[in-house]
Amino acid sequence: MLNKITNNLPITDSTSENNKPTPITCEYCRKERPLLFKDIPLKGKRWVNAACPCIEVRENEFLEKQVQEEAYRKIRQFLRLSSSIEELRDYNFNNLKVRSGMETAYKKVQQFVEHFEDNGKLGLLIFGESGNGKTHLTASGANELLKRGYSIIFLTEKDLLSRLKETNNFNNEERFFEIMNACVHADLLVWDDFLSSQRLSQNEKDLIFQIVNGRERANKPIWFTSNLAEEEFIKSKYAKVLDDKGRTWSRVVGNTIPVFNKASDYRKLRAIARLNNQSIEELDKETI
Repeated sequence: MLNKITNNLPITDSTSENNKPTPITCEYCRKERPLLFKDIPLKGKRWVNAACPCIEVRENEFLEKQVQEEAYRKIRQFLRLSSSIEELRDYNFNNLKVRSGMETAYKKVQQFVEHFEDNGKLGLLIFGESGNGKTHLTASGANELLKRGYSIIFLTEKDLLSRLKETNNFNNEERFFEIMNACVHADLLVWDDFLSSQRLSQNEKDLIFQIVNGRERANKPIWFTSNLAEEEFIKSKYAKVLDDKGRTWSRVVGNTIPVFNKASDYRKLRAIARLNNQSIEELDKETI
């Protein structure tokens, strides 16, 4: 409709540059449309009622809205693939309790949120004891990026592999490629419980490599969380679990900043605090 209006430039009968006709009022902004004295093929010099400048503004706004709608569509599509999305929506920096030992990880996630565009494919590998806040921390950062219009997928490793396995079992190629494409092209992939599956089939190893390698090529980051101990990470104990040649592990550590979350297991800490009739804060300081 807007293109039709833009191209519909009424030509007047006035052939004299000094005989300027009465301008037409724009039906949208109610202002007078500009008049141009132009040489029209087969007609000669004529006054032409040009399109109102507001039309270009309206078209640009329409195009911007279309781009925005497409971005929101992708965000909704990617969120639909995320694990436990309803629970994760409630995680944010305001309700995150920064406990002793997780200060470095907390600051690093905030930095990566603030400089997301500048980081390119550089992601995070936050590792440490189970239950020490890694998921809450990365979900808080992911939710902040969602507010800023980025597309995010948050998947646990077991959920990711089970979904891909399910598509293979039912020979659903369309669903398989939907998941793989989303994992590769979302602005951020949060990979929770990385290396929790220590007995991987060759097919699972290949799929993990395709996602990690695909995101490296697409210049997209991954935020990993893992229950690896500090010694296990330093010795790369599980590198060969991913593939015999260590290709996947090489890409993971090469494209991430490793951060050791020293905080202890909050659930275990809470149980001990109840047992000893202590506050969690007091007990938390004793464990560091």
